Amino acid sequence: MYQALHGILNFKTVANEISITEIIIMKNTFFSLFIISLISFSCTKTINVDLKNAFPELVIEGIVTNTASAQVNISKSVQFSSSNTFPAVTGAAVSITDDLGTNYTLTETKAGTYINNDLVGVPGHTYHLTVNTEGKTYTSASTMPLQVPLDTLLFEQIVFGSETIWIVKPQYTDPAGFGNYYKMIESINGIRYPNIWVWDDALTNNGISTRPLIQTDSTINLNDTIEVEMQCIDRNVFRYFTALIDVQSNSTTPVNPDSNISGGTLGYFSAQTSQRKKAIVRP
Repeated sequence: MYQALHGILNFKTVANEISITEIIIMKNTFFSLFIISLISFSCTKTINVDLKNAFPELVIEGIVTNTASAQVNISKSVQFSSSNTFPAVTGAAVSITDDLGTNYTLTETKAGTYINNDLVGVPGHTYHLTVNTEGKTYTSASTMPLQVPLDTLLFEQIVFGSETIWIVKPQYTDPAGFGNYYKMIESINGIRYPNIWVWDDALTNNGISTRPLIQTDSTINLNDTIEVEMQCIDRNVFRYFTALIDVQSNSTTPVNPDSNISGGTLGYFSAQTSQRKKAIVRP
């Protein structure tokens, strides 16, 4: 989610997470999707990006989850007019320290990808990232929220324009007290859908949520297998994701959203929970 390209997000997997190193498409598509998402559900944001052209900048994307190895990807952004290859940054010193003082060194397993298989996050703990590269130091901290259980996936048909489409509604019970933030990722028959949904608990605090994942170009059919990954993210990461849509809708010359990594870089660092549910589309 961090380079100067025009487009809807085209994702690749990074430690069970969405990597935004592939942002390619048509600017105008965003506006119709944005309006539709507002009409469909005011607090559901389909993340689309239109970031400014810029000289190559460092991009850091770090993920700590409660289900997989910690991973940090480091690369350089490219201009819209450049190729879609994002040069990896090699030879960086990368470490993550937890709030108990345990330090984990991440090893470069391939160019620009740094992993520690021993670091599996614990909800409620805070993790501190340090990256040293090209003579500079970059730092960040993220607290992994407590996991909110994803109970089930519901399916419903709705009329959209002249068509009837299937939508998915993840069901969970939001805990008491405001300040819970969610990110949803959907796969159809094993293929990841290229958009994500991000929201808070402003409308569902201490209640059951069945907010729909509405695809304006839905390809969901009866008997398809749908998987939804629900991530609980912290406030800074939520703000970073929602800033992507805000800068797109509020400026004809948008600026890059603020990173939660200090030192002057693009990208983000997130300690987050992850859980998945699968279900077959039934009437």
